[in-house]
Amino acid sequence: MTLSTTASEAELLRDALELAADTPVALLSREPFGAGSIAGFEVTPAGSGPMTYFVDTSRRVVTQETGMLLGSPAAPECRIWAHPSDPYLPALAPAAFSHAAESLLARLGISATAPPRIVGYRAGRRAVLRVEARGGARWMKVVPPSRVNRIVATHRRLADAGIPMAHLVGWSPEGLIVLDQARGTAARDVVWHATTLLDAVDELRAALAAVPLDHAARVGLADRRDWYAARFREGADAARGARVAALLERVVRAWRDEDPRATIHGDLHFGQLFFDDEGAISGLIDVDTTGRGTPDDDAAAFIAHAVASAYLTAEDRDERVWVLARSALARWGSDAVRARAATLLLGQVLAAQERGLHGGRPGHSADDLLTLAEAALDPAVEVGRALVEGT
Repeated sequence: MTLSTTASEAELLRDALELAADTPVALLSREPFGAGSIAGFEVTPAGSGPMTYFVDTSRRVVTQETGMLLGSPAAPECRIWAHPSDPYLPALAPAAFSHAAESLLARLGISATAPPRIVGYRAGRRAVLRVEARGGARWMKVVPPSRVNRIVATHRRLADAGIPMAHLVGWSPEGLIVLDQARGTAARDVVWHATTLLDAVDELRAALAAVPLDHAARVGLADRRDWYAARFREGADAARGARVAALLERVVRAWRDEDPRATIHGDLHFGQLFFDDEGAISGLIDVDTTGRGTPDDDAAAFIAHAVASAYLTAEDRDERVWVLARSALARWGSDAVRARAATLLLGQVLAAQERGLHGGRPGHSADDLLTLAEAALDPAVEVGRALVEGT
């Protein structure tokens, strides 16, 4: 069986779980990982509630298998696990269950008042859980154990340099990091002006650039560009595939690889920012990807997130986010930045396409998102709702 497509992964999952032919199997997510990918599916057997399973074709070796394995532990071909038993994140399963989480937090002097709630999860990479506790909410971040020391050291280095970071409560070598709530109010809940917000982001980027870090940022955007190209070649829609191929040709022409020369966040967007009452950035979160890198990557990540967020925001509330996206493009939108932003948006296009092709939950239009990716690459086109209305 070829394991390179979502259809074959879904078929393998059906076989492994011995599912009836009419059992719904819906794609939830799919990301490049190692030599392949990790795909998440929601499975709803008759008479049962939905369960989430992951099919991993990365061929990476893990310390301990947590599910079904095709191949051998030393040479895995494919593995399947049920959420939250992620073999790359051994701290996730204990952190996700209330009694174990309470014990973990109690060792740090934290008294939980409610079970933890997973608010973000990227299979194989990280999970974020929120837990209500005496004295305020705490955040539990689960990462691969091999990355804990570097993330903790980065957090401390940034805080020592004056970057506004949430207080680091504690961590464990198994891959668990516990943080206080970031100071201030999340950007999505603040009344901001696009120019003022971008001024604050420029100040933050300059402050980050001045912090000496020895390790590289975890971005890998060029690899993702090539992975997206391969995935779209396998897609069923020839017209969309031709548009993507043309877009990627333009992306490659505009692409510029530079030696990492400054500290960057690695995944910078307004969802990572908190503001004080004076409009200054009072909190920066999710520095797992932070390291030496190309500043264009942070600019592109911010732009792509703003464009996608504006599209996904209800039409009666989206205009300020479109203004932010257009302002960011006007400020930082060199050809190289636009090429990176378009590549990031292709990830959104691919996710929407695969959900549509393989029985996933109804998503937003892959063609709409592709139109926005094309617009982000073209300085002569203004991104906005009008581009996709009626399509």
